[in-house]
Amino acid sequence: MTDLRRPVHLAVLAGLSASAYAGTLALVAMLQSSADAALIAERVPIRAAADSIAASHDGLEAAVAAATRRYSQVTSRYSALLPEIAGIETSLDTLATTTAGVTDSTLTLPTHVSLPTVQAAPRVVRVAAPATQATTGASGR
Repeated sequence: MTDLRRPVHLAVLAGLSASAYAGTLALVAMLQSSADAALIAERVPIRAAADSIAASHDGLEAAVAAATRRYSQVTSRYSALLPEIAGIETSLDTLATTTAGVTDSTLTLPTHVSLPTVQAAPRVVRVAAPATQATTGASGR
């Protein structure tokens, strides 16, 4: 004959084994959760620094983008001015050539010119007319 109590003992043993395994898993999960919480608490200052660096990076990236836009605007304006600048350079070259020609022609002039002597003009003395007491009949008086 077979023993009927044997399967009940096996079921209780299996139940106790499963309970011990579940308890062990719960304990490991609790230890892992507390370790994760401690790790997160340790990393808070590092996270704050990383967030600050990220914000600085974003600001720097925006500044570089603004500088790039400004550079593009300036190069467009400069490109528009190039024909005028070329015209001014041509005018300056012409002026330089003319100035060099004038300089060369002034070098051929004598350094000293003898001017004729000027005789002083005689001095003219004005004499005042004498006072008179004459009347004329032209005015009717």
